[in-house]
Amino acid sequence: MRAVRAERHNNKVSMKRGEKEAISLRRRRRMKAIIRGVTLVSICIFVGSSFYFWQSGLLESWLNSAEVSVEDSLVDAGLTVEQVMATGHQQTTLEKIDQAAGINIGEPLLGLDISAIKTRVEKIKWVKRATISRKLPDAITINITEHEPAALWQVDNKLWVISDEGIKITDEQLAAFSELPMISGIGADLALESLLSAVVEGDIFFNRVETASWVGGRRWDLILKNGIKIMLPERELASAWTELTMLEQTEKLLARNILTVDFRIKGKTVVRLTPEEADRRRLMAKTSGKGEEI
Repeated sequence: MRAVRAERHNNKVSMKRGEKEAISLRRRRRMKAIIRGVTLVSICIFVGSSFYFWQSGLLESWLNSAEVSVEDSLVDAGLTVEQVMATGHQQTTLEKIDQAAGINIGEPLLGLDISAIKTRVEKIKWVKRATISRKLPDAITINITEHEPAALWQVDNKLWVISDEGIKITDEQLAAFSELPMISGIGADLALESLLSAVVEGDIFFNRVETASWVGGRRWDLILKNGIKIMLPERELASAWTELTMLEQTEKLLARNILTVDFRIKGKTVVRLTPEEADRRRLMAKTSGKGEEI
């Protein structure tokens, strides 16, 4: 009897445990379903409310109020613009920089749009690159790098100051740049950078250049300030310029009575004398039997 009762008791306990597990499983499933339902309803409410607030203008109003509140807090904390400092400018006036930056004294320092200020400053003709930074507690610094004026470009009966990259800078106050070489020819602005790169080793000597003509869209003819014409080749421009520089250093070639120095034929330098110098040398050859070497 005791064995039968114990078996019945064990079966009863076993059944209770199974029922508990089943009930627990149903509860978990029911809870997950409730959570999913609540989540879905919340999303729908959020989307619907956002759309309503956006349509009604309340969202924009709240955002504006929050922005004003933040700006007021910055002002109360003393983080406002009290000075604007500019560095690196030579051709650009402080007035133009201030006007382009559009920064007002008393504005919240951390509320300024640095990217927008940079974009506006870099629209100034002379400005090549600008860096804008905050300097706590109360300053904005504007550091600019200006275009380097390299030549006066004559095009369409008009003169422009252009940079070493061939960028048109300005057509105003040209008298201040009268010492720059004048370039001409269609496409001369685009070819200028390659010319300046080729003569970089003798850039002091390049200061003697009065004008530079871009011939046929292929090569350069340079006229020096003493009137001598340098005819550069289409290719290997740097090699020809190096040879000219060496001839000037060793032979003082350009101090002589010559008209042109022609480098158009590879490996050959052709020098053309002035008529007076040619006559003088012919006379010397007749009287002394020899001429002067160049």
